[in-house]
Amino acid sequence: MDSVTQRKSEAKSIRSPLPLGNNSIRLLRLMPNRIGTAEIKCELFHYSLEPDNSTHLYDALSYVWGNPNETVDIVVNEHVLGVTKNLHAALVQLRDHSLERIIWIDALCIDQDNDEEKMQQIQFMARIYAQANRVIVWLGKAEDDSDRALEAISRAVENGSANDSNSQQAVVALLQRSWFKRIWVRDQKPDNIGRNR
Repeated sequence: MDSVTQRKSEAKSIRSPLPLGNNSIRLLRLMPNRIGTAEIKCELFHYSLEPDNSTHLYDALSYVWGNPNETVDIVVNEHVLGVTKNLHAALVQLRDHSLERIIWIDALCIDQDNDEEKMQQIQFMARIYAQANRVIVWLGKAEDDSDRALEAISRAVENGSANDSNSQQAVVALLQRSWFKRIWVRDQKPDNIGRNR
């Protein structure tokens, strides 16, 4: 039996239980690797949302989970776990070559098989995003001229317009991605956008 199969068979739970009724969450430590195609390795650890806890600065990831039937294996706390292709692509992009990165990611930091924990953690989500050092939005891999779209948006902010029709088409294609169709994104009021970074 190879080591990956052995880790899969031994992995019962990668998450140690969170104490219910307090302000504890889990954060993910994304381990560095200089090789872009190397296996993703992470560690989960507990973190308190109490205001006096400034030990860890973390980022929060906002993304679309993607197809749950299309997964790629990563290693979390020395156990193999399948994550969606979209999340895997985000982790590959976010991984640093030499420094670990601390991130809150709902699919990994919340035990999705524990309804009681999910209910509690969902109540913390506004605080999790608000207390994050920054919120990273993962729209997906670069395609359909998405780089051009982002450049056009940047130019429009600086100059007040982006007149190039090719850029406008690229922006429309970008805005049609799944992330923009999420209910909380559509319902976001402009006066709250700055607070959520």
